[in-house]
Amino acid sequence: MTLRSAFLACALGAVLAQPASATNSPIELKTALKTLMTWLPGQFDSEPQRFFEEEYKTPKDLVHGRVYRSFTKIDAPAIGENVLVGTVRYGGKDGQFDNGEFQVWTLGVDQARQAVKMSPRRFKDPARYVEIARDAEKLKGLTPDDLKPAEGAAGCDIWWRLSGKQLLGRTEPGACASMSTVLKTTLNWEWEYILNHEELWLTFAGRDASGKIVSGRPDQVPWRLGKARDFECFLSYRPAKGEAQVNNGFIMHDRGDITRVTFKDGRKARPMFMELIRGMWPSNSGRNYVDLLRLQVYEGKPEDPAEKHVLVGNSIGSAETDRVGFQGPELSGRCKLAAN
Repeated sequence: MTLRSAFLACALGAVLAQPASATNSPIELKTALKTLMTWLPGQFDSEPQRFFEEEYKTPKDLVHGRVYRSFTKIDAPAIGENVLVGTVRYGGKDGQFDNGEFQVWTLGVDQARQAVKMSPRRFKDPARYVEIARDAEKLKGLTPDDLKPAEGAAGCDIWWRLSGKQLLGRTEPGACASMSTVLKTTLNWEWEYILNHEELWLTFAGRDASGKIVSGRPDQVPWRLGKARDFECFLSYRPAKGEAQVNNGFIMHDRGDITRVTFKDGRKARPMFMELIRGMWPSNSGRNYVDLLRLQVYEGKPEDPAEKHVLVGNSIGSAETDRVGFQGPELSGRCKLAAN
């Protein structure tokens, strides 16, 4: 099953059957665990999906909100051999932090279930760790005393299995239930992850006793989060009068990251922002439905209405390129893939 076919199946309301566990041999499970620990660490952002849906005139109430997820691999042998710290923010990497999904995940092969088990725990004192949530060195050496069992909608074991050239992770039916403090009833939670080296697709649903979805998208169309690469960027401005002004060496990821700058034009301040985004370009004809890397600079502020943004510089390249940039008489910008 490809990612696109999974998307279409969910959009049509199809119910995916549980994979047959007998297809995952011990060597496949070892491979799945190794692949998970390669593909899952990093940054994921759904801004390309939000942009595409908005540009493609998706009804406003069906456009997916922007979600940013990170998974950081840490060295914590007291907890397990394979440990990840996961974070979720809404609105981008600097957006609203979700305390409920700030979790420590342990991964290991479960031969009896013929799957890779990914189990969450939470920090006893999460406030101590929020600022270093993506700093593997500072998180090094966590112990069981730092953690407590995960509870609630996100506190579910995920069972991963190979599915073609990708990995499919699911909760087990009926295994994850919690009381909704808002609805005052117990909900059964279902999570599904589809992962490859470029994307993480996510769906979740909280169902009441009758099976009705009362939390989560009714259409169950997945959130499509693209795995991000870090780029080193610069932006320079040479006004008609005065010295050139350069912002150099700042890091941006390529799934919709934004950097704000303010230049001076005489006594006048000129706020601008740079966006770097890699994702599908909308095309009604289908001829230009391709993955592109786009660097765009706007005059204005990101929080201003889109109609107030003035495009003052841009460049477009293939999704595989390691650099993108433009040069004009006043404004020049460039981003190149950052060294690991």
